[in-house]
Parts: sequence; structure tokens; C-alpha cells
Amino acid sequence: MKKILKYSRPAPDYINGLPIGNGRLAAMVCGDARHVRLALNHEWLWRGDNRFRDCDDVSDKLPEVREALLSGDFLRGTELANKYFAGKGGISGERNRVDPYQPAGDLTVTAEAGEYRRRLDLSTGEASVTIGAATVRAFASFADGFIVVGVNGPASFELSRVPDNECVVDVRGLELSGRFRSGTGFEIRGREYCRGDSVTVLVDIATDAGGGALLPFPEEADYDTLFARHVDAFRRAFGPSEVDIPLPESELDTDLRLELFRQGQDPGLLMLYYEYGRYLMVSGSSGELPLNLQGKWNEALNPPWESDYHLDVNLQMAYWATETLRMFRQQDTLFNLCERYVPHGREMAKKLYGCGGTYFTLQTDVWGRMTPESMGWAVWTGAAPWLASHFAKHWRYTRDGRFLRERAYPFLKEVAAFYMDYFVERDGVLHILPSQSPENRFEGTGSYPVSIGIDCAMDIELATDTLRSCIEMAEELGVDEDLCERWKDALSKLPELTTDSLGRLNEFDRERPEPEPGHRHLSHLYGLYPGELFPEGHPLRLACERSLDSRLSHGGGHTGWSRSWVACIMARLGRTEDCFRHLTALLCDFATGSLLGLHPPRIYQIDANMGGLAAICEMLLSCEGNTVRLLGAVPEDWSTGAFRHFAATGTLDVSCAWSSDKVAEVELGCVKGGSWTVKLGGESKQVELADGERRTIRFRRS
Repeated sequence: MKKILKYSRPAPDYINGLPIGNGRLAAMVCGDARHVRLALNHEWLWRGDNRFRDCDDVSDKLPEVREALLSGDFLRGTELANKYFAGKGGISGERNRVDPYQPAGDLTVTAEAGEYRRRLDLSTGEASVTIGAATVRAFASFADGFIVVGVNGPASFELSRVPDNECVVDVRGLELSGRFRSGTGFEIRGREYCRGDSVTVLVDIATDAGGGALLPFPEEADYDTLFARHVDAFRRAFGPSEVDIPLPESELDTDLRLELFRQGQDPGLLMLYYEYGRYLMVSGSSGELPLNLQGKWNEALNPPWESDYHLDVNLQMAYWATETLRMFRQQDTLFNLCERYVPHGREMAKKLYGCGGTYFTLQTDVWGRMTPESMGWAVWTGAAPWLASHFAKHWRYTRDGRFLRERAYPFLKEVAAFYMDYFVERDGVLHILPSQSPENRFEGTGSYPVSIGIDCAMDIELATDTLRSCIEMAEELGVDEDLCERWKDALSKLPELTTDSLGRLNEFDRERPEPEPGHRHLSHLYGLYPGELFPEGHPLRLACERSLDSRLSHGGGHTGWSRSWVACIMARLGRTEDCFRHLTALLCDFATGSLLGLHPPRIYQIDANMGGLAAICEMLLSCEGNTVRLLGAVPEDWSTGAFRHFAATGTLDVSCAWSSDKVAEVELGCVKGGSWTVKLGGESKQVELADGERRTIRFRRS
């Protein structure tokens, strides 16, 4: 398929622009009928006013909060928990101390008005804009590190930055330096290389916070030479996975295609959306830092939610597909950030809750400070356990012994150590309190946007996941036998998950009336997806399904990321029509003309794109433990297709080709031998492979 976004008119605003990036540097290519604006970003350019923020020791307040919660006074418990453990920001009316991700500046190319067209080639990472006789091409080099701009035809260049009272800026031609009054310093430097009517401009950005110094400019630079070198490295960054579903191609502009898609036409646009998700991951997460709420693309001085790292679904969702798609380089940025958070997380575990191990707050920035900063929302201890599940999954998929020994197990042990101190034992049960189901509430906690209670389902599920993983890892490594026995004992004492009078999984400790039955979060369904606690045949799988249907019947899924989470769960449940309907709604209702994901009212967030990518992966391959289900939610319109080199647990490599005659051919291979159950349609086959073995099996789809 043609992996191209194209348009015949300028972007009406920034979020309809065309993003390019190499992880470290990023630019949104936008502008008007005479100007091509490259809105520049550097992944380490955060304001930096609060790089060393901290909080007081309030751990002595925990017994008071717990006493209120255990007595059933959840209003007082919620009030006290927020007073002591939530920090500023949120409903406090004060500013939080999360530093916002910042724009670096704009490189503007001015041309004479004329016929206009623009495009983004997802297979090369090149954006181009033609205005009259001038063509502006740009890419963020994966080989040389620069943002490279090439211009054929008459044009001029200007470097600038939006006025900002908090930043002192000095501009000298194609050089711009800036410093936030109490924070980060940065510099943009460009250099022109002229050859006849063609000009090549190299642009680099550096900060004093991270990301390295400015790169040295070469003596000579030619756009085509640099581009050829870039394309090879860019394509390698995608990894080996491929999807080929032969849907009708279209030569129409992408914004027109989106309008047709909203009318039930142009089914091929969905596969372009899939490829766009992979493109955004590679372009945004191939540097040192993972994707923030806006990926790496932000033009605002005060972006929504500071363009921060939200750790109660948004950051995690961005990386749900990376394991399946073998995008390990990109996923590693997530692990790096988590490890960066651990040291201060240890301090906060002690200062907030008097616990060992590490604690992560609900929202934060790049500096590794784990201070809670959002009164009304921030009293939650599940962020680190949720992120720990990514470490555990990576080990299960790769069986990388070094990763297990040096990264996964140490991180999981930190999380488990917090839990072991945080649990409260009563009558032989280890309770979790304070407890929250992000970001929901039940009746009886006043006007607080989130209720603080006891033993919310998600907290139980996260604790279960963490302890199981720690036990599995310790046994694999042959270490910590005594500690392993303590984890097993704790696991056996966790509260049981329960169902309500309608057979739905209780989100809270028991059936409690909810003011928002159509809430956007699906936190209590973590164990179904992305977790694997309720595999096929589990007694609570149906309860999860009923909970999901109930939430949707009350208007749930009303944000981009929430709708994509619904599609992911529907795919895992094998509910093909529902999955496809919600995936379609994701693109129809929560995408800009340039297919970037949206959060209401019209805020760009990259999690919707990444969640949609994960949903399509789950439609094709769903893995729970060593059970691999293929094509479990593939619609009739996808009667023929193939995917290649998807990953499953235990180093399994899966390729599958299917055709309209209902025959599917599956090629399996592995690095380390093992046993798997492979399901497709109504068939189930036990497959055992030796180290390095490859085998082809055939299924007949029902």
C-alpha cells in the first residue's frame, strides 16, 4: 500500500500539520499558502523550573487516613488522603510543579504564492510542501542527527520563537539561544549550503538538560545524499514486522479520504492509520526519552496537562504494541525513563507512606521527581506496578537473561518491596489502602473527582501481577528463595475480586453506586487487557465483559485513548464487529485531518494513535500466556491478508497468511524452544519447537 498522507491545501492549524522526527529532534511541518513553518522540538526541552522539587515527610499521617477508610468514612478518608498525599495542582487552585514540555522555535521558509500541495511519506519520513515554483522537503535524519531541509526554487529562511515572558531569547540569523528564567537553556543552530537554485539547511538543537551537545556541521551537505543515508537507517528502525491487507487504494487527499471514511467508504484508510501509528512510534521514540502526551510534537508554551507523562494509562498505552511489533529500540526509552524515576521514587515511598521500595506518582515530567502534583487525582500507588508489567512482558517475550537479571527483576523487586510494606493485614487478608481506581469515583465522597477507598479492583490486579512476576523471575534466576516464599504468602492473602448484582466485575471493594457509570477509564479491566489475569475460561472474564458493556451503554469511550482501549478489549474478547465499530469510531471521531489522535474538546494526544495501533495488532494476534490466538477479531472485509514477524511470548515469531478460501498458513519460529497452544478459528493446535526451529502449519478458518 502507498504509505502517504497528502493534501492540496495548507494545514488549518498546527495539529493538522505533518510530523517528522528522529526521537531526539522533532518538527511539525505546517504553515500557510506562502510559508512553510517547521515548528521545532527537542525531547529534553522542558521548562526546568522545578527540576529539584521535593515534598515533606508526611508518612506519619497515613494511620489517620487508614483509620477513616477502615471505619467506612470514605468522605473523610478522601479528604485526608488528598490533604496529605496529593500535593498542589488539580482542585487545589494552585499551580502544580510539573514542568511543561516546550517548543524550541520555528524555522520558516517563505516562498511566492502559487499552486499548493503537501505530503508526508511514512516509508521514508520525508515531508514536502510545494508552493508555486518552490518545493520544500524536510526530514529528521536517523543517520546524521540533523533536521534537514531542502529547497528548490526561490525562498528565504527565518528562525524565530513565539514571545515568552519566561524565556530570554537571542536570535542571530540561523542561530537562536534561549534560557528559561529559572530553568533550562537551549540553542538552535542552522547552516545553509547552496548549490545553484537549490539550498540545503541543516538544523540542530541542544539543551543543557540532556541530549548531548550540538552536532558539528559538515563542510559540504547535499540534500539527496543525506536523504539516501537517512532512509536506510530509518527503515531499519521499524523492525521486521509487516502487515499486508489488500484493501482498495485511493489517490484522493487524506482529508478527503477521512470524510469518505466517516461516510462508511474508503476502508483502506484504516491500514494507513496503522502504518501512521508505527511511523509516529519510530519518529517519536528513537531517541533517549519515551513519548509524552503529545509524542514529541508541541508548539504551546502552556500545553494541555503540561504535555507531561501521565502514568495511569496514557504512557503505558503508547507502548502496548511495541512488544508484538518488535520495536525494541523504541520500547527501551520507556525502560530508561522508569529506571530514571526509581531513586527519587524511593525517597517518596518513605516520605509519603513510610514504605520501602519505590513509588511513582500519577503524573510527572522528565526530571525523575515523584512528587504528587494533582490534588483530587494523585493519591494512587499503581503507576510503578503498571509500568513494571512492561518489564515483565519484555522478558517473557524475549527470554533475555541479561535483561531479566539487570533490569526487569531489580525493577520488579523495588515495586514488590513497596507493596510488602504498604499492605495492611486484617483477619488474614492483605488490604490495599488508600486505594483508587483511576480516575473514577463512587457515591459518598462529596465533590472530589476521584474517590479514595479500599481494595479497588485495579490495585488488586496490579499487586497480583507484580507478585506473580517477581516469583516467576526469582525462580528463573534461582535467587531470593526466602523472599519468594514471602511473596507467595502475600499473593495468597490478597483480597478476592468480586462481582455485583448484575454479574459485573466490581470496580471498587464491593458494589457501590457510581455517579459516572460511563466513565472514560476502564481501570478495573486492566486484568483483561493489557493484562492477562483473566484468560479464556477464567470465571471473571465474563464479569469483565459485562462491565465493559455496561460502561459503553452509559456513553463510555468518549475520548480518543479511551475508545482505543475499548477496541483493544473487544479484540481480546474476539468480538469482531464491536472491535471494528469502535476502531472505526476512533478514526471518525478522534482524529485530525492529518490523522493525529484527539482528546476532547480538540486536544492532540498521541495515545489514541498508539492505542489504535495496539488494537489492530490484537485483532491479528492475541497472546495470553503461551496461548496464541490468530485472526481473532478480523472483519469479513479483511478476507485476504498477511502479517509477518509478529512476536509472542517465549521468543515465538509468528507469520500468518490467509485467503478468501478460508485457508490460513502459519509460519512459526523461535529462538528458545518451548510449547505453545495456537488457535485460529475453531481449531486449536499444540506446537512444540526446539531452539531455532521453524515450522509451517495450516488452519481452516471457520
